Amino acid sequence: MNVLPKVILSLSIVATSALFAADLSKTKEAIQNIEFVKKVGFSVKDVKELNDVYAVNASHPKTPKLTLFVSKDLKTVVIGQGFMSNGEPIDFPINMAQYQKEAAYTIGEGKNEYYLFTDPECPYCQTFEQKKNMLMDDIKIYVYLFPLDFHQNAQAMSRYILSRKNNSERDKAMNGIANGKEDYKSLKLSEKEEAKLKEQIARHMKLGQEIGVTGTPAVFDSKGKPVQWPNLLKKQ
Repeated sequence: MNVLPKVILSLSIVATSALFAADLSKTKEAIQNIEFVKKVGFSVKDVKELNDVYAVNASHPKTPKLTLFVSKDLKTVVIGQGFMSNGEPIDFPINMAQYQKEAAYTIGEGKNEYYLFTDPECPYCQTFEQKKNMLMDDIKIYVYLFPLDFHQNAQAMSRYILSRKNNSERDKAMNGIANGKEDYKSLKLSEKEEAKLKEQIARHMKLGQEIGVTGTPAVFDSKGKPVQWPNLLKKQ
């Protein structure tokens, strides 16, 4: 997997209490105003209440998705992944269906939906493309383009894919690039067309950052939980 650099060292804690529903708008504001939170530049997006601490869904300019755990007296902040006593991770489910209309194209027509963030120049993404015919029949994948900065041709490749007129042509363009085709190099666009495609790519990038994409290919289930893409392949 191609991975972006991590800038914050995470710790792990174990929470033994159940989550409780509450109106946490005032708590959210109070956590945002903690001196450390403000100084580091965290942005508090959501808060869950546990018996002993608050679990906080936050972001940072260099780390788009992370979890904080804040004591009820707001005097202690822990950064990292938390777990319930049964080993289940504490997370913040995302309704991924709200982003379906932003997808570049889809793969498959199954009932189980997944969301793929891919860089057409990424060798691991290309491996996924080359194995795509092995995907299970009961899945459907919404595809978003996430060209990484250190891939010189990724933006041009992404524009070429998005310039194709329909779902099957975009899927074919991605697969062609993964298998060595360089048709993207001959793409001719007007300034207006290029600006429109760049804007769409920027939306995909922003969405991926909000969800927590740190490298490609990145696959998520319908609740925004990461999935290892080989698990979507048929068993041989």
